[in-house]
Amino acid sequence: MSEALRIAETFEGYSREDWVAVAEKALKGRPVDRITTKTVDGIEINPIFERATGKAPLAMRPADHPWLVCQRMDHPDPEKANEQLLTDLVNGVNMVSIPFAGSTLARGYGLAADKETLAKALNDVLLDLVCFRLEGGVTGRAAAASFAELVADRGIDPSTLTVAFGLDPLGAFATTGSMAPDWAGRSAAMIDTIKDLKAKGFKGPFITADGRPYHDAGATDAEELGAVVATIVAYWKALVDAGFETAEAIAMIDVTLAVEADQFASLSKVRAMRHLWANLLDAAGVDFVPLAIHAETSWSMMTRLDPYVNVLRETTACFAAGVGGANSLCILPHTLAIGLPNSHDRRISRNLQTMLIEESNLYRVTDPSAGSGYVESLTLEIGAKAWGLFQDVEQAGGIVEALKKGMIADVIAQSNEARNKLLATRKAALTGASAFPNISEADVATLDVAPIPVATTAKGESCTPLKPLRFSEAYEALRDAAKAAGNPPVFFANIGKIADFTARSTWAKNFFEAGGIKAISETGYFEAAEAVAAFKASGASIAAIVGPDGLYEEKGEAFAKALKEAGAKMVYIAGRPKEIMDALSAAGVDAFAFEGCDVLAELTKIHAELGIAPVATA
Repeated sequence: MSEALRIAETFEGYSREDWVAVAEKALKGRPVDRITTKTVDGIEINPIFERATGKAPLAMRPADHPWLVCQRMDHPDPEKANEQLLTDLVNGVNMVSIPFAGSTLARGYGLAADKETLAKALNDVLLDLVCFRLEGGVTGRAAAASFAELVADRGIDPSTLTVAFGLDPLGAFATTGSMAPDWAGRSAAMIDTIKDLKAKGFKGPFITADGRPYHDAGATDAEELGAVVATIVAYWKALVDAGFETAEAIAMIDVTLAVEADQFASLSKVRAMRHLWANLLDAAGVDFVPLAIHAETSWSMMTRLDPYVNVLRETTACFAAGVGGANSLCILPHTLAIGLPNSHDRRISRNLQTMLIEESNLYRVTDPSAGSGYVESLTLEIGAKAWGLFQDVEQAGGIVEALKKGMIADVIAQSNEARNKLLATRKAALTGASAFPNISEADVATLDVAPIPVATTAKGESCTPLKPLRFSEAYEALRDAAKAAGNPPVFFANIGKIADFTARSTWAKNFFEAGGIKAISETGYFEAAEAVAAFKASGASIAAIVGPDGLYEEKGEAFAKALKEAGAKMVYIAGRPKEIMDALSAAGVDAFAFEGCDVLAELTKIHAELGIAPVATA
């Protein structure tokens, strides 16, 4: 090695103890575990990790091979879908995901599952040069049959094609709450479809064990993986019972996972899935079979508000999937939560991947996070919790019984309850929605295409359906209602000089505007009378006193009393001056807005006080 490259030798080494000593000094003597955090999964994230020793890179994609860049073909008009697809294919896309109308995973759009529609949508597309993923949901078998018929009509040898058929009746059961006639009948029909496809020469994979139905409903990373492993086992057993060899059966299955803006959690989840796959193979005594993991950026993390922030979220999620070793990735365009994305938005979603592959070269190193103490620890923790849930599901009789008994829904409900507390207090901040809101943002244009409802299913076995959600929905509902009411204002009675109140006024502005209440913060006031005069001129009916604790002690009571006497319906204090809170409340302060308070609850109270009515959503 060149002497110029021996960088590490030019720096003094430090031990963990050295770091802890400096950290505790910064924490003013408090123990370093005060900054340990915990995920919704209950996994503790320590402030520092040491290098993990003896860790080899995991078997992922073939060496020096980038992941496949996938784009959705979801315009319901097949000719327009074709136009979009041809543009995608000449601009870097090499995999096409086809969500079919009526599936929850189509997000309100998608193609009809018939041969004629597919023929128009795939006109002029060289099928043997593109990889395909079918996402049929409840229409999975019809979609697979239609694609096979199209291939036959074109006289193409199916063995030359790369098609993941995405059959997933259990995922459809989880999202719709119904499976007709029952698992035995539905799995038999699925296997008949697979046998027919194999007889025609298709290679598969034919089934996907999809984590998105669980993730979309609020499942944690470990819960998503636990459900996926249980689903793999259910499909595997059905295939073996139908006469397929064990190794042949497992090779028919791929996995689909959601990735989100928590970079380390998502890349660790993808890595953990490979550990879990290896565990299954080992338990079954099967020699190694490669696992194809398809990733899609999280629907739940997307916001309708300030949608361009979704681009940042998706870039981080893409990084996580690529570094974590996904074989293919689809980025949901950043405006999908608003409507059907236009060509500009689709271009951004495909170019994000191209930049990370071609400019950042993320694929060049296999499993670059191997040996990272943090990532290795998180990978094993997520995997262990997922395996534990899988075992619980198996003890309950398998994934079908666990869904029917409401076990999966209950587990996810508990996680949503824990996450909702973090969202309500903004400990889990949503940029553009709960943090740094822009209530003056312009509307974003999407294509004028009416959403397609989710398909109804025939009655049969039933379960509590897992409904997709987005984490920002509660804040969006408040913002929609406030916007319809003209974004009523809150007057800021800033105390003192600009240097005295700026930090808190910025925080308080974010607090109120997260609920669509427009902050009027123009200057500082040294006397209550000045603030009252400005309040009366502002047209606001509520006020917030903003300043440092020292000035609250000196002037807070006078400001509160004067604002109340001037007719303020509600008076807030920005902050939590514990020693004088009772006195301030007695003087007229109705509530305190501070870091860690229940922001959603406070904003809901403000809406009620101002008479802001909820707005119905589609």
